[in-house]
Amino acid sequence: MNSIPLICGLLSIAAFSIYFYSANHAPYSYTDIIVLGPVFSFVGIIFSILTRKTRTLIWWLGLLLCVSGFLVCIMVFMILVMFFIS
Repeated sequence: MNSIPLICGLLSIAAFSIYFYSANHAPYSYTDIIVLGPVFSFVGIIFSILTRKTRTLIWWLGLLLCVSGFLVCIMVFMILVMFFIS
């Protein structure tokens, strides 16, 4: 149960990496995966809150990855919204 935030954090970072690769290469076929980044991060943060009584190194790393993945994906969404508005 403590490793779920770590797994979700790694999945959100992987989703951002796949989006970044796809956005910079010709077919642009995997750019919609950025939607999964905040979902994985949010699920990881929820599981971090639920399992906060058993704080281990894996729990802290998972929480750190989930929060950083959430911030990175939200930053990308804000940049995309700025391009669509202007």
